[in-house]
Amino acid sequence: MAKLSQYLAFQDRVSEWVGRTFSWLCLAMIAGLCYEVTARYLFNSPTSWAHESTTMLYGTFCILAGVYTHKHHGHVRSEVIYNLFPERGRAVLDVITGLIGLVVFSVFFYITFNFAADSWAIREVSSKSTWGPVVYPFKSVLPLAVGLMILQSIAALIRSFMVAIGVQPDAQV
Repeated sequence: MAKLSQYLAFQDRVSEWVGRTFSWLCLAMIAGLCYEVTARYLFNSPTSWAHESTTMLYGTFCILAGVYTHKHHGHVRSEVIYNLFPERGRAVLDVITGLIGLVVFSVFFYITFNFAADSWAIREVSSKSTWGPVVYPFKSVLPLAVGLMILQSIAALIRSFMVAIGVQPDAQV
């Protein structure tokens, strides 16, 4: 049980760190967009890089924020129906949806891993602007984020299973 508690605490720390660390990408996006607006409208000199780079930062931010959101139970669910059940009943529902989620995330991981690997193989660059930045590092964030979601889902599944069988898991970090 101690090893299980250590894993759960470790996974919570990883998800917390990912969320808090990558939340700073918002400031980078704001800075890039402010620079673009200033250059475009005050100096009549639009950039070729600001829009595309902030789009890539936003995608990175959104996909990694899902891990943090999952840890804090922030994703959408039908609370009206969910709250009709007692704690152990909700835990059983969480186990069922958690197992389905793991299957879906596993498929997503396979697809995104191949997507990123193909991008790395051809050293893909963007064709959306004249700037043409490399995109394969950003595409690598997809399988990374899905992998982190799988790990956080496993932690949530373990906690839910413990509650469903009547064992109280250690508190989340």
